[in-house]
Amino acid sequence: MKSYDYSKDYDYAPDLWEIVQIGEDLKKVFGCWYGGYNGSDSWRMSSGITKVEDVGNAYRVTNHSGSVYFCHKQSKGMHGYGRGVFNTYKEEADKAGLIFKKVEISVTDES
Repeated sequence: MKSYDYSKDYDYAPDLWEIVQIGEDLKKVFGCWYGGYNGSDSWRMSSGITKVEDVGNAYRVTNHSGSVYFCHKQSKGMHGYGRGVFNTYKEEADKAGLIFKKVEISVTDES
């Protein structure tokens, strides 16, 4: 595995993250950020994963839109607000008979 240059080679670096599957084969990054003392916690879901690279202590995840998420391996999970949003999506998907679930990340590029 190559040594990774940690320069800002990404668009988003969530504090916490999970991979979610929507439907049969669409996978997205569900990223969570802490707001800090004066801010609000937030979340974002990527457009859909096209490539996952293992870069040592993190994954570099490229998406359909071209955005890149830098997901630290030790930061997998969700904060309370993100978990609430995820659960709402899950409940609505279940009612509609659709798939919406957390899945493990799969490396697609062993650079």
